[in-house]
Amino acid sequence: MRVRNFSYNGLTGKLLEGVAEFTAEFIKWSDDPGIAICSCSDGVERLIPTFAFVEKVNFPVQEKTGVILGTPCSSAKKVF
Repeated sequence: MRVRNFSYNGLTGKLLEGVAEFTAEFIKWSDDPGIAICSCSDGVERLIPTFAFVEKVNFPVQEKTGVILGTPCSSAKKVF
């Protein structure tokens, strides 16, 4: 799936200009609401908020949430 450039500070997120240089494949949900753990085409595993996906995706239901502050993440090339 194509991913828009984004930033997410663990509480709020925003879309940035452009599309990321990688594609992503959903692995599973993180413990943060709306944040997926994805395997990316550049070999990096990333946290990606669902609002950043270009195409509409039917993700599985995220049943377990409750974390108020999540892990910051972005589309920039960085290993967490």
